[in-house]
Amino acid sequence: MEETLEKAYAIKDYIIKIRRELHKHPELAFQEEWTHNFVSKELTGLGLNPVKKNNTGIIADIGKGKEKVALRADMDALPLKEETDLKFKSLNEGVMHACGHDTHMAMLLGAAKLLTDYPVKRPTRLIFQPSEEKSPGGAKGMIEEGVLTGVSEIYGLHIEPELKIGSIRLKPGPMMAAPDEIDIIIRGSGGHAAEPHKTEDTIYVASLFINEIQGLVARKSDPANPIVISITSIHGGNAYNVIPKEVKLKGTVRTIDEDSWQNVPIWIGNTLNALRTSYQIEYELSYNRGYPVLRNAEEKTKKLLSIAKKIFTNVEVMDNPTMGGEDFAYYLQKVPGAFAFIGAGNKKKGISSKLHTPDFTIDEDALPLGVALLYSLANEKINN
Repeated sequence: MEETLEKAYAIKDYIIKIRRELHKHPELAFQEEWTHNFVSKELTGLGLNPVKKNNTGIIADIGKGKEKVALRADMDALPLKEETDLKFKSLNEGVMHACGHDTHMAMLLGAAKLLTDYPVKRPTRLIFQPSEEKSPGGAKGMIEEGVLTGVSEIYGLHIEPELKIGSIRLKPGPMMAAPDEIDIIIRGSGGHAAEPHKTEDTIYVASLFINEIQGLVARKSDPANPIVISITSIHGGNAYNVIPKEVKLKGTVRTIDEDSWQNVPIWIGNTLNALRTSYQIEYELSYNRGYPVLRNAEEKTKKLLSIAKKIFTNVEVMDNPTMGGEDFAYYLQKVPGAFAFIGAGNKKKGISSKLHTPDFTIDEDALPLGVALLYSLANEKINN
């Protein structure tokens, strides 16, 4: 394994160069045209044959045969204005790689370079997937277009700047939540703010609803099965003295177990029905299912952990799942595999930002570690 690390560090400049070029050109879900062309050109330069999938996605095979191991990276960026001083900051106004997908692609291209320079016995499929950030995601479309045909196991990595460099974190079984989305419109007569008794007060009812759903989490759900319900957008009215006829809310629901996944939309509907009876409002509820729970296969998690212990200085098995969501979960429904977070934070360098923030940064010294792990996961000689 020491030899694999040496090979990964030997191409560190290449990995970082790729990452920075991708970081400068972020693109939103299913708009990854520049990214598609850039990645395809790199793969072709390595002697591979990139194949277009799901609009802007790509697959490329290394070696021939069945029982392929698949390695996946996501491609899309977020609608955020970058607020860093990086020399390679985003050139696309209002769009930023704030979730590290630029690093995921760079690590997979780095692994591709090692796999072509130092071939392994096991055939490998590289998957560059569009639209992880925007539901319904790009994984389903990739699967529908046959990217898992001939694949017997699959792995994915996610950079994490809140986790110190040299660390890796994962768990067998359920590791990430099912993220659903809700859209609600509350309607009433509205009216003069000085005479609320003559109105159906949509603002007040919206505030009651927001409070009530937190009670659902505290009193309706099993404390052993975590649930998150967050209202993230509320819009209604535009005057000081007018109670609006309509208030719109958006939010997210995160669940881990099947019962909660089934029950929460019923609970939310019952809460809205009770408010309608009490305050004579009307409502529309749109409950949109997102990605499934991400469940790591036990055997493949053990395999990843075994390899990781030879590469990372700190290997963590999580006690509880995270409430974030990931459409990598769709792949794991079809073939066994595992997903892991790799640390890229370094407080000594002032790097401790969070995902999905305008000041997102990483310690790029983490990238060769990810490359070594991906290469090793594909290396049958090491794994057996």
